[in-house]
Amino acid sequence: MLIRNMTADDIDEVVKLETACFTHPWTKNMFLGELAQTTTTYMVAEQDGKIVGYMGMYQAADEGNVTNIAVLPEYRRQGIASALLNSFINLCIDKKLCFLTLEVRKSNTGAISLYKKFGFTEVGLRPKYYDNTEDAILMTRYFD
Repeated sequence: MLIRNMTADDIDEVVKLETACFTHPWTKNMFLGELAQTTTTYMVAEQDGKIVGYMGMYQAADEGNVTNIAVLPEYRRQGIASALLNSFINLCIDKKLCFLTLEVRKSNTGAISLYKKFGFTEVGLRPKYYDNTEDAILMTRYFD
């Protein structure tokens, strides 16, 4: 598996992945807009020439916020999300960020468990964050 920076050439494949993973997927133009920003970083996980996952982060000053992380359903539980998270944690350390934060559905116990393995802690709750119905847990990984 290869973890690399996302390019505009990847967007069509990433949008297909996004559609397979989320009920309200981002559009091609949304991703193009994100890639055009100097404050965002997006990486893809590629396996046998196919994009099977991606992750994005927005940086403000010395803080990072995960925008999205997704892995195709048929490729889950193979270490892809872990590899993406590890790449971003190393990037945050290299950039000397103070912390990396994210929101996760309260019902997504698998993702919550994964984030905890990477040192994220629950720091808050965003009521009705998803579709105005489901709460999000705010999780943060602090760096020394």
